[in-house]
Amino acid sequence: MFRFYPDGVVLDVLVKPAPGPAEGQVIATWLHREAPAPLNGIHLAHYDFSGGFISFTTRSHFRDETVGVRGRWRADHLILDRRDGGRSRTGLHFLRIWPT
Repeated sequence: MFRFYPDGVVLDVLVKPAPGPAEGQVIATWLHREAPAPLNGIHLAHYDFSGGFISFTTRSHFRDETVGVRGRWRADHLILDRRDGGRSRTGLHFLRIWPT
């Protein structure tokens, strides 16, 4: 799950099972950058948006590895490709759950 801010900050957290719109507002109450330090498990990164693509580097939630992320907005969802530890996954879909 990601929360993007207009100034280039992105918060990255793993939430399982994947939440839906009903949980979006609740999650937004603890997924915010104004806290003195991100909660355990929330990774703060900086994204670049140029040429219609968003890209950023974050950390893996399972291993001590760097994760490269790149993708595009399509209608109401984000399609991302990620690369970590020599593995690549393409076409990962993330739906907007908040604000709806």
